[in-house]
Amino acid sequence: MMVVEIRWLDASIETSDFKRKEAKKTKPVDRWTTGYLVEENEDCVVLATDYYVKKTDGFAAKMVIPWGMITEYWYY
Repeated sequence: MMVVEIRWLDASIETSDFKRKEAKKTKPVDRWTTGYLVEENEDCVVLATDYYVKKTDGFAAKMVIPWGMITEYWYY
């Protein structure tokens, strides 16, 4: 099973009040995520935190990252 590391720009939310001046300085969250590569398709990369074997192969904790949010990508 291949492991990948993905650097991507994530959305965020804050529940406190803010002013427009602060909003002008707001940027997406620059995030690095590592996981087992389950699938790549035309829309996204699908990762899992766990891989296990029973009667059939299985994965746990699916994470979907759209290609448009990815800034860097490494295969290990």
